[in-house]
Amino acid sequence: MRPNHWCESHTGGRAVGVGSSLVRYSFLIVAVLALVCSLNPPLHAKVAAGISGIVTDPSGAVVSGAAIQVKAIETGIVETRQTNAEGFFAFVNLQPGRYDLEVRQTGFTAYRQTGILLDVDSAKILNVTLKLGQVSERVDVSGEAVQLDTASTQLGEVISARTITAVPLVTRSYTDLLALQPGVTPSSSGLAGGQGGQFSATGFTFTNVSGDLNAGNLSVNGQRESSNGFLLNGTTVQEFAFSGTAIIPNLDSIAEFRIVTNNFDAEYGNYAGGQINVITKSGSNRFHGGAFEFLRNTAFDGTNYFSKLGKDDHKQNQFGGTIGGPIAQNKLFFFGDYQGNRVVQGQSGGTGLTPVPTAAQRTGDFSALAGSLTGVVQGPAWAQQLSNTLGYAVTQGEPYYFSGCTSAQCVFPGAQIPTSAFTAPSQKLLQFVPPGNAGDGEFTPVVSPARLSDNKASGRVDYNSHMGLLTGYYFFDQYRQSVPNIFLPGFGSDFTGRSQVVNVGDSKTLGTASV
Repeated sequence: MRPNHWCESHTGGRAVGVGSSLVRYSFLIVAVLALVCSLNPPLHAKVAAGISGIVTDPSGAVVSGAAIQVKAIETGIVETRQTNAEGFFAFVNLQPGRYDLEVRQTGFTAYRQTGILLDVDSAKILNVTLKLGQVSERVDVSGEAVQLDTASTQLGEVISARTITAVPLVTRSYTDLLALQPGVTPSSSGLAGGQGGQFSATGFTFTNVSGDLNAGNLSVNGQRESSNGFLLNGTTVQEFAFSGTAIIPNLDSIAEFRIVTNNFDAEYGNYAGGQINVITKSGSNRFHGGAFEFLRNTAFDGTNYFSKLGKDDHKQNQFGGTIGGPIAQNKLFFFGDYQGNRVVQGQSGGTGLTPVPTAAQRTGDFSALAGSLTGVVQGPAWAQQLSNTLGYAVTQGEPYYFSGCTSAQCVFPGAQIPTSAFTAPSQKLLQFVPPGNAGDGEFTPVVSPARLSDNKASGRVDYNSHMGLLTGYYFFDQYRQSVPNIFLPGFGSDFTGRSQVVNVGDSKTLGTASV
C-alpha cells in the first residue's frame, strides 16, 4: 500500500547555498513542498531531537546574551543561538546524531562539551555553569554522562543501529526487535489479520510485508495488536486494514528506531498502543558504506521425522549494501541502500500420499465405497432436484443405496453415479487432479518448494541551504512469491506486492522564537 505523504516545518541551520543552480533547485523544491502541503492534510510526527538549558555564572546568576553553538559531528552542520534575559537557550529540532556544544561569553572561560548523543524524539536538558576567566581559556567536557530525561514524560526505548545489526535476526526485520521493550508481547496472537491465516477473525488475510516479514502486530501494554502507530522519517507507513507497518527498510539503512509505550505526546493522538518511529541513515562528511551477504542452506538441517520424501529443500540468500557521503562538504549529503532476498523453502509432504479419485470413480463407479453411501434423501426440494438430474423419480426419505436395490428402491442402484450428474465445475476441475499411482486412489506428490524474490532499495538526500535543511527520501520494495500445492499440482498460489514511500521536508528556524 502507499501511505500518505506529509508536510511539516522543522528547525534547520542557516548556511550559504552551494552554487546558484542548487539555490534555484532549493526554491523549486520548497515551492513544490508548499503546493503538496496545501493539497494534503498534514500528518505531524516528531522526528528530530532537542537540547535546551540555562547558562549561569559561579554565583548562580543567569548569563544573558551568551553565544551557544552546536555542531553535528558527522555532517559539520552548525547552528547558533543566544541565551535570553533568563539565561535560557533551546535547539528544538536537531537531527538525531552526535553533537558538540560550545558556550562563549565575554569575561568567562569558554565551555565546550563533546560527543552529545541525541536520539530520535528526545529532548535533553544541559545546564551550563561558566567560570570566570579569559576568553582564550576553555573548559572541555569529553563524553557524556548518563542523564535522566527530565524534559519529557514519555516512556520508551531507543534501539540504535549498532544494536540492530549486532543482534542475529533470521528475517533482518526491525519489527522482530520490538519485544525488547518491556510491556510488548513477544509474539502475535494470530488474530490481527496480517498473521491470521485461515483462522483470521476477519475471514481474509494480507500477505506479510516483503513476502515473509511480520507487520509488527504486537500487543503493547495490553492494547489491541492493531493499535500501534508506525512512522518512517516522520511519515505514517501503516497499512489501514490491520494497522501493521507496510514498510520495513533494509536493516543496514536504519539509524535507530524509538518505541514509545506510555504517556505519549499530543502528536501521537491517533494510537492507543505503541508508537514506533524509525529514522534512516543520512550521509556525512566522510564516505561510508558496506556490503553483506547472508546464506542459509540445508547443510546442518535434519529430516522431518514424518516425511517419506527426504530432507526438505531450504536455501536463503540475503545480500546488498549501503553507501553514503558528501556531495558538497558541510552542505549536501546522500545515502543509498539495496537489499535482495531469495528464498527457496521446501514443503514437507508428510507421508507422501494424497487421496485422489480412482479410475473407476472418475466414470461414476463408487462400488468400492458402497458401504459409505448411507442415509436418505432429505426434503422434497432436494428429491425434485435429484429427479431432474438423474432422469428418474426420487422421493423424500428414499435411501441413497443398499445392496441389491433398484432405481425404484434407492437413488444410486449398484453404487453407480451417472457422469451426467457430475456438476460442470467438478468435470472441469477433475482433469487437473492427478491420477493415482496404480489406480489405487493414492498419489505421491513431487515436492515443489515455495519461492520468494524480494528487492528493496531507498535513497536519501539532505541539503543544508539558506532555505533550511531540505530532506528528500524515497523507498521502493517489490516482491514475488510462489507457493505451489504439493498435494495437488496446479492448485498453488502466486503473490506479488509493491510498496513505495516519498518523503520531502524542509526544516527552518525563523528568528529566535519560531520554527
